[in-house]
Amino acid sequence: MGIEQKKYKNYLWWLFHHLFRQKYLVIGVIIGIILVTYTRTLIPLILGEIIGIIPIISTITEILPLIFTALIIYAISIALDYVSMMVGHYLGLKVERNMRTEFFNVMQSKSLKYHDSVRTGDLQALATYDLRIVNTMIAHGAFYIYPFVQVCIVLIVLFTSLDLRLALLFFPFLILYCYYILYYRKKLIPFVRARMEKHSNIAITLQDNISGSKVIKLFTNEDFERKRFRNVVQAFRDNWIGENNVQAKYYPLLILYLAISNIFLIGIFFVYFNTLSIGELVAANLLLITLIDPTNLIFWATKDMMSGFAACSRVFDSLIKGENEDLNFLSDKTPERLRGKIEFKDVSFSYDGKADTKTHVFDEISFTIEPLQKVALVGPTGCGKTTLAKLILSLYQPQHGSVYIDDINLSKYPLEILRKRIGYIEQDIYLFPRSIKENISFGNPGASNEEILEAAKLAQVDDFVKKLPEGYETIVGERGTRLSGGERQRIAIARALVTNPDIIILDDSVSAVDSETEEKIGKAIENVLKRRTTIIITHRLNTIRSADKILVLRDGRIVAEGTHQELITRSKDYRRIFGRYLPLPPIKMEK
Repeated sequence: MGIEQKKYKNYLWWLFHHLFRQKYLVIGVIIGIILVTYTRTLIPLILGEIIGIIPIISTITEILPLIFTALIIYAISIALDYVSMMVGHYLGLKVERNMRTEFFNVMQSKSLKYHDSVRTGDLQALATYDLRIVNTMIAHGAFYIYPFVQVCIVLIVLFTSLDLRLALLFFPFLILYCYYILYYRKKLIPFVRARMEKHSNIAITLQDNISGSKVIKLFTNEDFERKRFRNVVQAFRDNWIGENNVQAKYYPLLILYLAISNIFLIGIFFVYFNTLSIGELVAANLLLITLIDPTNLIFWATKDMMSGFAACSRVFDSLIKGENEDLNFLSDKTPERLRGKIEFKDVSFSYDGKADTKTHVFDEISFTIEPLQKVALVGPTGCGKTTLAKLILSLYQPQHGSVYIDDINLSKYPLEILRKRIGYIEQDIYLFPRSIKENISFGNPGASNEEILEAAKLAQVDDFVKKLPEGYETIVGERGTRLSGGERQRIAIARALVTNPDIIILDDSVSAVDSETEEKIGKAIENVLKRRTTIIITHRLNTIRSADKILVLRDGRIVAEGTHQELITRSKDYRRIFGRYLPLPPIKMEK
């Protein structure tokens, strides 16, 4: 599931899309605003009429119907206000839920290149804090719209039902009132946008410190990290102070008070000269007083709205940034199983996506791995061995050339099927903070207990799990910190084996195990590897020697390929890797 930039012109279109998915709730909120505003406007008119007829009535019973009418309308207004508020909050929660679900789904479908370029803490802030701000904006959106509806209705009533002169007197104040609301909004926007970013910086710093707590303690860098965290918190605080300084200069309320007092004083002169009734004067001023509460609402609702728009923009930008992977596209040519032939044809790749050969990890490399072959990749650190594995898994796309599996271009395979048929055991093991059983079955959630146990025994996991009090239900901790490096690697091997892959890629996957355990794992999965194409990235000589073919990488190219015996006599690059460990035979000069 993804989001196409062309589908929405900007973040507002995206926001309205989610709003109108809940169109009945939106209509309910709008109707509620109109009814609440209308009922609140009726009350001053009724009170003005009551005060206007008090001097001419003989008994109180004559105005009781008007008093009861005002009380009933007031009760209806309160009920409508409550219902509108609840509907608005429900609308906000529904939109937040849908946006967060979409955000999670899109992040799942983003390419590895996208995740290489973003910070985990920033994504966490977007999915939690920013979307909560969007919810608040929508839930309180009624309070932002309501004041302007109230102003419009007050003007209409002043012009049509009361005194035109009072309406004209109010008009200059209205212009200033609207100007300062827009001025307040303009001054607030930079601080609101900065607040989103500075909150993300706090989340990023926290994420870095929690994830790197062991490194911080090893290097006794606690004081440095405290200062770093204090600086980002200070930046957030300074921005907050700036935001509150803008809010302290909120002039619309002052202008409204000036309008009410001036119209009241001038209205007294109209009453004195019998050109305006007392009831009309009271009704007009009560109408203006009804604007005080909405003006107060604008004070904080503006901040909510600007915060919501800024948060919505940030979330939308993260959704449209980078490419999405389509895991499930269908192809008639997709086989159920892979034979395991892998072919690179003139493949060039660089992480920055540029065609400049100086930045290439690979520069027009070509090679073929036959089905069921056991191939070792060797070369100096940083020569691209792990990158090559990720190209086979289609985690990255080459800028030039093509990768084929079973003579079918990799782009023709559904990614979900491709990656389930290739077992990748990475060098940097990541385990979820779940049970050992859940981590093993992660690649195949439908695996039976027997399949999990079989994979665990092959990977020598069962040996140490039996010694744990909770066995396979043992929680491994964050990133598997409760286990040793060797135990984590064995679980990762079991996780790959339980998927029953057709191709296995071992990326230095036994680097953290001792020689005895490595030998046990090697013997245990030897029969498994015979039935699969296997790519081994390692510097361990015993493993390399047993390979059917060895590919030697250097400077983005395949500089040699062959068996151990062939390469040790004719490849300088291969001899350089193992020269310090072995007595080397004389090099054979190629004709």
